[in-house]
Amino acid sequence: MNKILVIFVSFTIVFACSSSKNFSFSKISGDNAHGYTIGLSIKGEKNKDALLVMHYGANKYSIDTAKIDKQGNAVFTGDRPLIPGMYLIAIDGGQILDFLISDTVNQKFTIKTTKNKYPENLSFKNSPENEAFADYSRFLLNRQKRESELGNKISGAQPSESIDEEIKSLKIQTDEKVAEIKAKFPGSLLESVATAMNPIYPDNKDIPKSQDSAIRYMREFYKNHYWDRITLQDKRMQNTPILIPAVDNYFKNMVSQTPDSIISAIDLILSKTGNDTAMMKFLTAHFFNNYMASKIMGMENVVIHIIDNYYLTGKVYVKDETFLQKITEHAAKNRETLIGKKAKDLKMETINGGAESLYDIDAPYIIVCFYESSCDHCRQEIPKIYELFQKFKDKGLAGFCVYTQRDKNEWVKFVKEHNLTDWINVWDPRNENDYRVLYSVYSVPQVYVLDRNKKIVGRGLENISLAQLLNHLMKRLEAKQ
Repeated sequence: MNKILVIFVSFTIVFACSSSKNFSFSKISGDNAHGYTIGLSIKGEKNKDALLVMHYGANKYSIDTAKIDKQGNAVFTGDRPLIPGMYLIAIDGGQILDFLISDTVNQKFTIKTTKNKYPENLSFKNSPENEAFADYSRFLLNRQKRESELGNKISGAQPSESIDEEIKSLKIQTDEKVAEIKAKFPGSLLESVATAMNPIYPDNKDIPKSQDSAIRYMREFYKNHYWDRITLQDKRMQNTPILIPAVDNYFKNMVSQTPDSIISAIDLILSKTGNDTAMMKFLTAHFFNNYMASKIMGMENVVIHIIDNYYLTGKVYVKDETFLQKITEHAAKNRETLIGKKAKDLKMETINGGAESLYDIDAPYIIVCFYESSCDHCRQEIPKIYELFQKFKDKGLAGFCVYTQRDKNEWVKFVKEHNLTDWINVWDPRNENDYRVLYSVYSVPQVYVLDRNKKIVGRGLENISLAQLLNHLMKRLEAKQ
C-alpha cells in the first residue's frame, strides 16, 4: 500500500469513540429535557454526579443530572422526549460514553458499563440501535489502532503485499458492517453516523508512484469524494460531534484559502442540504459566524456573499428583525469595497489648493488612506504607513492620503510635523465625493491598496498587514519585469 494513503486516512476519520478527556460545556436552564427514562449502571462507580450532555454543533450542553448511588446505579428521566442526536454521559468533568437518540419515541433504555473500561464493557438494554453503535465504535477503534501500526511499518520502509491485503480486508470488513447497519436500522441516526465514520479510500492502483504526484492525487480524490459518506440531509447530524468537525476539516485541508474558493465550497455544501431548511440554516449560521470573526483579509467577501445570497434572498429565513437589519446595513457598508471590486474615483483638493483625481494616478499600486489628525491611532499608524510608502515608492507605489476633518491648519501642521510630503495629500471639505460611503470610512484610519486598474487588492490594513501585502505585491511585480 502506498504510504501516502495512510497519511491521508486521518482526513476521513471524522469521529473517534469516547475518552476520559475533560471538556467544557454550558448548562441549559429551564424545563428543556423531558420524555425519557435512561438508566445508568456502572460497576465500580458510586456516590457521584453523572451528567447527561447533548451535542449541538461544536458545543456541548448539560441538560440533566443524576446521582449515582453506592451500587453504581442512576436514572435520567423527564416528561418530554430528548431532541434526536448524539448524547454523552460525563462523570467528574470527563466524557465516558456516547449514545444515540434517533427519534422521539425510543427513549427508554439502560446503559451498562464498568468503571475505567467504559467503551470496552459498554452494553445497552432495550436499545438495539445503541448496542450496534457501541459495537461499531469498538470496531473502528481497533481498526484505527491497526492502521496506525501498519502505517508505522510502511514509514519504517517495510511495505509488503501482506500489508496491502490487510488494509483492503479492514476496508471490506468496515463496508460490510455499515451495510449491515443500513439493512437493520434504515433511516436511523446510526445509519448516518456509521456511514460518516467509515473512511473512504481510492483504489491503490490509481495512486501515482511518485510521492509529490501521489499527494496531489490524494488531495484531489478526498476533495472530490469528501461528502460521499457524510449526509447533509439529516438534521439530526447537527446534534452530533461529527458534522461541524468534518465541515471545518474540509475547509482547512481541502479548500484553497481564497475568498472565491471558500465561496464556491460554501455554495456546494449548502446545495447538498436538499430540502432540509433546518440544516441549511444551521450551516449558514456556522459559516457566517466563522468568517465574520475572521481577521484574514478578503474574508469579508465571504460574509457579504452569505448575506446577499442566503439571508437577504430568503433562502435562509431570518426571524430576528434586529439581526436582519444589522446584516443588511453591514452589507450595504461593505459591498462596494470588497477585494476585487473597482474602487470609485475621488477628485479632491490638495493641501496646496490644487486638485487631484485618484483615477489620474498611473502607478502599479496605490495606497489610499483616510485619517484624522486628532485620532491617537491615526497619529501612530500614518507615520508608519508613510515609511512603507517611502520604502516602495521607487518600485512603483503611489500614495493618495485623505484628511477627513475640516481644520486645515491642523492638517497642515500634522503633515509638516511628520514630513508627509512625498505622497498626494488631499481633502474634501464640502463632501463632494461622498467618500465616507464609497470607501466605508466609518472609522479611521482606513487603508486600501489598489492596482493600476484601481481594483482593490487590500483593505482594512494596518502597518504590519500592509507591509506584508506590499512585500508580496512588489515581489510579484519584480518577477514580471
